[in-house]
Amino acid sequence: MQIDRRAFAQLIAAFGVAGAGEAIAQGKKTVEVSMQGDSAMPIFFPKSVNISAGDTVKWTNNNILVHTVTLDPKQAIKPSDIGLPAGVAPFGSKDLNQDDSYSHTFTVKGIYKYVCKYHEEMGMVGTVVVS
Repeated sequence: MQIDRRAFAQLIAAFGVAGAGEAIAQGKKTVEVSMQGDSAMPIFFPKSVNISAGDTVKWTNNNILVHTVTLDPKQAIKPSDIGLPAGVAPFGSKDLNQDDSYSHTFTVKGIYKYVCKYHEEMGMVGTVVVS
């Protein structure tokens, strides 16, 4: 049995997933990354994600500590902890309190290395691989 994109989108919408049908039909997705741990070991989980160009990563702070998603070497303690594909301008979130989220849609293929600027020295680093 085959189902066309429009029918699939209507089916998904019927289950209350507004807008998801069109994103799925076009092959776009959102990957979730959680900011968690405690003051002794804050982490991004998962530490590394693999996505396709056009996909979105959504970081959510599930912690009482304030965190950031920082892809700007000027804001890092060790600029080498940040990595961006050639031609991509630095970017990142504001301070994220508990339950706050930050999303970014990646359009350029490559490897993106990022940190929490407050907990970089504690190993709170992550990677997004865009293919």
